[in-house]
Amino acid sequence: MDRLERIKGCLLGGAVGDALGAPVEFLEWPVIEAKYGCQGIVDFAPAFGLTGAITDDTQMMLFTAEGLLRAFVRGSAGGDCHVPSIIHHAQLRWLLTQDYPAPVVVSQDGWLIEQQALWSRRAPGTTCLTALKASQRMGAVAENNSKGNPP
Repeated sequence: MDRLERIKGCLLGGAVGDALGAPVEFLEWPVIEAKYGCQGIVDFAPAFGLTGAITDDTQMMLFTAEGLLRAFVRGSAGGDCHVPSIIHHAQLRWLLTQDYPAPVVVSQDGWLIEQQALWSRRAPGTTCLTALKASQRMGAVAENNSKGNPP
């Protein structure tokens, strides 16, 4: 299997696993067991009003992957390439899809940002949102003292 197929498999596997776990993400085991049985959830169930819904984690994974791809293309072309800045830019593009303005100018070009399924809020974490909204320059380390997950 070539590298591209492995990458696509990782992205798809992550998205499927995330969609499978979305209905139970914030539940305690006794609640999961009562609702889905002793094996827990073993098939897709409704979350966010859909079965197999794209989650905020999958949205961010896709935008981060897009940032990595853009950095690879830019670096391969011999252009200026600060990978953390390019990934940061991609994550700010995701922030736009969550109905928040980016704190710095970001481009809205490309296929991914045009996918309407990604323009849905899926309970993104406060720490992630706060860190991205506080960005002052591309590639800067997030200034955040939260115990939650930063971008």
